[in-house]
Parts: sequence; structure tokens; C-alpha cells
Amino acid sequence: MTMGFDPYVDAVIIIVYLSLLTTIGLYFFRKQRGLHDFVKGGGKLGFVAMGVSIMAALNSGIDYIQSPAFGYQFGLIASVFLLTWVFIYPWITRVTLPFYRRLDVYSAYEYLEHRFSLSVRLLASAIFVLWRCGWMGAAIYVPCLAINAATAGDLPVNGMVVILGIVVTVYTMLGGMRAVIWTEILQFGVMFGGLGATLWFILNQIPGGLETFWKEGLEAGRFSVVAHFEGWDQASYLDKLKMYFFTEKLTFIGLIVAVGCNRLAQYTGDQVAVQRYQTVRSTREAGRAMVVNVCCDAVWGLFLTLVGLALFAYYISSGGYPADRSVDQVLPHFMSTNFPVGLTGLVIAAIFAASLSSVDAALNATTSVVVVDFHDRLIKGRVRPEANPDAAEQRRQVRVSRVVNGVLGVILIFFGTNVHRFGEIWQGANRILGAFGGPLFGIFLLGMFVKGAHTRGVLVGGLVGVSLNCTVAFTVRELSFQWPYLIGVLATLGTGYAASRLMPAPETPRVPLTWRRVMSGDGF
Repeated sequence: MTMGFDPYVDAVIIIVYLSLLTTIGLYFFRKQRGLHDFVKGGGKLGFVAMGVSIMAALNSGIDYIQSPAFGYQFGLIASVFLLTWVFIYPWITRVTLPFYRRLDVYSAYEYLEHRFSLSVRLLASAIFVLWRCGWMGAAIYVPCLAINAATAGDLPVNGMVVILGIVVTVYTMLGGMRAVIWTEILQFGVMFGGLGATLWFILNQIPGGLETFWKEGLEAGRFSVVAHFEGWDQASYLDKLKMYFFTEKLTFIGLIVAVGCNRLAQYTGDQVAVQRYQTVRSTREAGRAMVVNVCCDAVWGLFLTLVGLALFAYYISSGGYPADRSVDQVLPHFMSTNFPVGLTGLVIAAIFAASLSSVDAALNATTSVVVVDFHDRLIKGRVRPEANPDAAEQRRQVRVSRVVNGVLGVILIFFGTNVHRFGEIWQGANRILGAFGGPLFGIFLLGMFVKGAHTRGVLVGGLVGVSLNCTVAFTVRELSFQWPYLIGVLATLGTGYAASRLMPAPETPRVPLTWRRVMSGDGF
């Protein structure tokens, strides 16, 4: 059996997959009749399609590489983040989803202008754009780096970044939200097909099969959800606190807090999620979609961890993992040395799918924010898009959206080909999420639930939160990537609340459009 990457068989699989994505964009090219289609996809999506779409959009190719590495290194504890759905699902279905459905927004940040002022809206929109532009570069670079290792350098990193960047820019630019959603559905199938094939193949490569998988995992404590620390017994009480809460890469509490804050922020103030709330016919359909999302996400997260556990059992029973290789590369290394021709191409396509399904969502969402919150608001003077624009205006909206999408695609490729210059990449993407996502979440919490919060206080809170969190996330290297999200939320909330109490309110106060007022019937 031929192992590794075949430049003919595997390359054909990848080319066919990327061609399908471009074809979907071309199919929806002439179906974009205005901003409503480009941003909301017409608002008539079924709940299964939306659930699959949002799951694919909020998981990335980084997960495909990082989660098996965490499962290999730490065991089942790497999947405890799935428990966060216990409180995230009620938050989405009872708080944020009905809130945004009632407001019927094109951009999540429209709300902040009605709640506070234009300046707060622009601050939040700018934070989102910076967040997603930086994140997209990492999200497309990391999988390409892994695939370069899996193919022993046959597929160059920058070459893959450029090709993927062009493909994702073309189909999102041509097809808008509908193309993004239907490519995400295709990518969902490829993601799970590749993941299932990966797990099945690794389990069959373990000497002794499932029995060895279970035995080695138990003996090494890999099925425990309690972190094991080197030097724990000899450490002082303060050192133990420092190890558990700050420096250890993965802990039970740290994962719950980090992933919990991350997802609460995504489903509250992230345009990627909020945009999808508007793509279905009703709030009830959106609620059903979230059930699909939760089930798919749980299977995805658990299977990725099981891949890591299977790799651990394989290497323990087969002479050990090479000491000169980083643990972060455990899956790509196994692919390069064990995968047969054909399976390599399928799994590379699956990694590409996981990467592009999140990048296309971020690209389309960032485009909508730039168009709605900056171009239309500042240049056209529109607080929100026109309800019933004429045919000429609809064509103009689509044309502007495509131009912005193309420019963002160039920026994406630039960041993707230069992200390696910013140091540690594997945790860097998570630090980017925490640096910007945490403060953004804090701004929305102030608006939705703090009646006394006002423009000046929230601006101070948002600026302090972003400044502090960027400093912590990118300079305090010994701090685990689990914590910047929480720091950003607390800094923004605390500073914003205190500043609102201490600073004078604007001279023309408005009735606070809090979550309670919106849900009781008030709107824009």
C-alpha cells in the first residue's frame, strides 16, 4: 500500500473539492438582488441547513489540528468544553436569539447605536473587523502549515494560503450569504467524512485495536477529566494556584471558562452568529436550528478528542512518538507516515473544509459590517439599510458588497502569508479571539443589561478592555490562552460600569433600549 501524499490521486480529490466550492458561488451569482440577499440569504433557510451552517461557521481548521493534539497530550479533559452547552444553549434560545430576531438587524452593531450612540456602534464594529481580519489569517494559515507537514513539504504553505484565499474570496464575493451557507453544508459533510475516516483508520492501526486503545488510555490517566501537573506534590499553595489558574495550558475550570466566555461572546456580539439568526423564517425555526448545532458540535468535539486518544494509544504501543517532533504536529505526522493514498487527499480536503467553512463565514460577516456600519452609515447616512430599495439601489448594494469582499480577501491573503511573523501560532489564534472577543462581549452586556450604562462610560470601558486585553494576550506569554477572554469581559464590564457611574451622562439622555425593553415590545 502506497503511503503519504500522491501528487495525482490526492491532488485530484483536493482540486475537485475546491472546484465544487467555486461552482456554488457561480450558481448563486445572479441570485443576489440586494443587501437582503447578500447578508441574510433571503431569510428563508430551513432549520437543519442553518444549524449545520452555524456549526461549520464557528468551528475551524485550527480545531482539526489542535484538538487531536490536546487529546493526545491531555486526554479526555480536552473535550470537557462540551459541558458549556448546559448554560450556553439556554442563553442563546432565551436571550440572544429572540432579541435579535425581534430587532431584525442587518448588523449586530446597529443595536449599539440605538442603545448608546454612533460612536459606540463604530467602536464595536471596528473591534469586530480587527478581530476577524487577524483571526482569518491565522485560521487559514495554521491548517496549511499542518498540511505542509503531512505532505512532507509537497504542498507549500504560502501557495496553499494564496489558493485557498482566492477560492474563498471568489465564491463569497459572487454568491453572498447563500453561497456561504450552501458551501458550509458541503464542507460539513466533508469535515465529518474525513474525521470519521481518520478515527476509523487510526483505531485499525493500533496493535490490539480497541482493547489496546482502552488499556493504554486508562493506564496513562487519559480518560480522566482532572489535569495532572508535573511537580504538583512539591509545589507550594501559591504555586499550585498559579499552575492551575494561569500557566497550565489546559484545566477543567480553565476550559469551561475560556470556551464558555468565547461561545457566549460569539452568540451575543459576533456578526457571524447574529447574521445567521436572520436567515430562517421564524424564531421557532431558529431555535430548532440551535438543537442541530449543539448536537453536531458535540459529536465534532468528542470525535476530535478521540482521534488524539487513538493517536496516543498507537504511538505508545508502536515505539513512541518521535522526540524531535512537536506534539502539535501529531496528526499531520501520522498522516505523512501512515495514511494511504486517497485517504490523505480526503483528510486534507476535510481540513480545508473546516478552515474555509469558518473563513467564508467571517469574510461574509466582515463584509456586511463594513458595508452596513461604515459605508452606508458614514457615507450614505443610513442608520439601517432601506426597507424596500429600488432595483438600481439593490444592484448598487450588491456591487459595493462585492468590492468590499474582494478587498477583504486581499487582506486575508496578506495576513495569512505573514502571520508566521507574529510568533507562536497555535495559541495565537486563541489569543486573538480573547483579545477582541472578550471586550466586545462586555460592551453588549453593558448595553443589554446595565440600565445606567451610557455612551461615555461604555466607550471608556471598551477602549480600556481592548488595550488591557491585547497587552495581556500578546505580551504575557506564561499566561495560558484560556484566560484572556475572561479578562477582557471583566475589564470592559467593570470599567464601563464604573465610568458610567462616575462620568456625567450625555446632555440628551435616551430611554435605555435594554434587553428587557426590547423583549417587552420596544424596537428601533
